[in-house]
Amino acid sequence: MDQSLLDRLKSLGVQVGTSQVKKSEKPSDRVPIEEVVPGAEHTTPFGSAFLADKQFPADYQHGLIPFSQKVDYSLLGEWAGYPTLHEKPADQFIFLDTETSGLAGGTGTFAFMIGLGWWQSGGFRLQQFFLREPSEEAAVLAALDEVLTPFQTIVTYNGKSFDIPLLNARHTLSAFQSPFPSMQHVDLLALSRRIWRNRLPSRSLGSIEHDVLAVSRSQEEIPGWMIPEMYFNYLKSGDSRPMAGVFYHNRMDILSLAALFLHQSNLLSNPMDWLAAEGLDLIAIARLYNDTGRREQAVQLYEHSLLLGLPRPFFIQTLYRYADLARKEYHFEQAVALWQKAADLQELPACVELAKYYEHRAREYETALYWTQKAFDILDTQVLPLYIKKITLSELQKRQGRLQRKMNSRGSNTEPVETEEETHDQS
Repeated sequence: MDQSLLDRLKSLGVQVGTSQVKKSEKPSDRVPIEEVVPGAEHTTPFGSAFLADKQFPADYQHGLIPFSQKVDYSLLGEWAGYPTLHEKPADQFIFLDTETSGLAGGTGTFAFMIGLGWWQSGGFRLQQFFLREPSEEAAVLAALDEVLTPFQTIVTYNGKSFDIPLLNARHTLSAFQSPFPSMQHVDLLALSRRIWRNRLPSRSLGSIEHDVLAVSRSQEEIPGWMIPEMYFNYLKSGDSRPMAGVFYHNRMDILSLAALFLHQSNLLSNPMDWLAAEGLDLIAIARLYNDTGRREQAVQLYEHSLLLGLPRPFFIQTLYRYADLARKEYHFEQAVALWQKAADLQELPACVELAKYYEHRAREYETALYWTQKAFDILDTQVLPLYIKKITLSELQKRQGRLQRKMNSRGSNTEPVETEEETHDQS
């Protein structure tokens, strides 16, 4: 590696071996970014930064998602920990994605491209700041801070774990105060994992973009894993032509991030309008509803999903969750019906729940004993670790003995008082 490039990278705290950079190109092959990507100089007190600025019209549609739609993001905000988020106008949100010199983190990793997008009158605006030289980092960070000033909420995809900590560190190294700690931060990755974990094998932004938003990228697309090496090659050769694909990649990430924000808001506020045939997604949202205290809406989604039909593991899982919700609401008749469906599928825990109900609530000891015996029968057919089988067998034997004693006491007209252990058994 030539000494000048080594010095430029060291100024960013980067330790780079020669294997990361191709052999030097001829000077005649140097092509500046200004000749490849439409853009302009953005002047700051710390120097100039290269800025690509693109406006998308008000009727722009990204895959299935029109950017002009009005959405209710109150539940999304509540999930993110900002219950008043829905009170903010759409133009208060800014979407951010970075392209970096690597994924390892630490002081040697830096963002050479920062993409930003936001709604404004007339459409969606997308800006990309590009680090033409390592010495321009202070100017890029200053330009970033200028753009962020009017915004209160930032939206990212895995930004809480990667983009924002990285940018915070770069601000510190440049002796700047980072703007991010004072901003609300909505990271859509965690919500994507909750909504689509049952159905999609990958919840990367690229997978969500393709499988959910129905977005197809053009041949300009550059795979993310190639991008750091491409940037180092650009620094070495001065040929920015391959970077056009990186600009495209980052631009598509920002657009997909904004589209996903709209789509997830719709899914949470009106799931039946969007997912009426997607039972696996509905049970994921039902669980989220339950966690946020919207139990009536959760019940509706659980019922609809069970009617749709679910793969056996998810069907059983949904029966248990729905039954537990009904039990907590003291809708025991409904809970019993759900446990019985699970018991018909040879589910031992459902038999135990039925035995608990008939022993402690209905006080129908004969029926409780029936479900206890059914649990014994199922246990005999299951392949379980020996220690689990022994613990379960011991608990069933205790229940069986207690029920027989209660039945005998009832025959002598002396109803036993439940012990503390039996009271705990009801929960």
